[in-house]
Amino acid sequence: MNTEQEKTTETPKKLTREEAVKAACILFELNTKENDILEFAEKAGITFEKESTRTKECVLNEWYGFVHAAIVYALSTKVSNDVMLDYLRCTHDLLQKVGKYDDVAVEAFVDDTFAGYLTLLIQEKQKECPNLFFQKVLGVKDITTLPSERVAFLAGMMAITICALLDKMEEYEYTEEQ
Repeated sequence: MNTEQEKTTETPKKLTREEAVKAACILFELNTKENDILEFAEKAGITFEKESTRTKECVLNEWYGFVHAAIVYALSTKVSNDVMLDYLRCTHDLLQKVGKYDDVAVEAFVDDTFAGYLTLLIQEKQKECPNLFFQKVLGVKDITTLPSERVAFLAGMMAITICALLDKMEEYEYTEEQ
């Protein structure tokens, strides 16, 4: 067997339930760095006024919701429901690390932002995620009114994120051990 074939047949690393949840939390942290989000938002044509933080906070919140949903979606392809529930129990802590979310804000995030993206992902309607994002951030009901390169850029970022998360899940096997 040559070296290239050996690489493709490597045994995936096994993670316990606790390790899988920790890995999912790390994936959330890696994909929700504020500077990265604001940079790609500007490339998607979302501008920020210096005196108003509303749009900035909205962009961050929507991206957090999308990433959180994408992680749950990726987890659903490989792990038991118990692991996903344990990850979801981390939501409050994850949001505390990225911003000022009190209990009411966390509940609103879960019920609205996160649920919106998760619903689309579970229904295999990933292509509608940019529409939801622009609708929430800019109040645009029909993204065909936006320049196509803006929509394409955001759609590409979302697709890359989903694919990267799914690929990362394939690198591991999950055991039911604690």
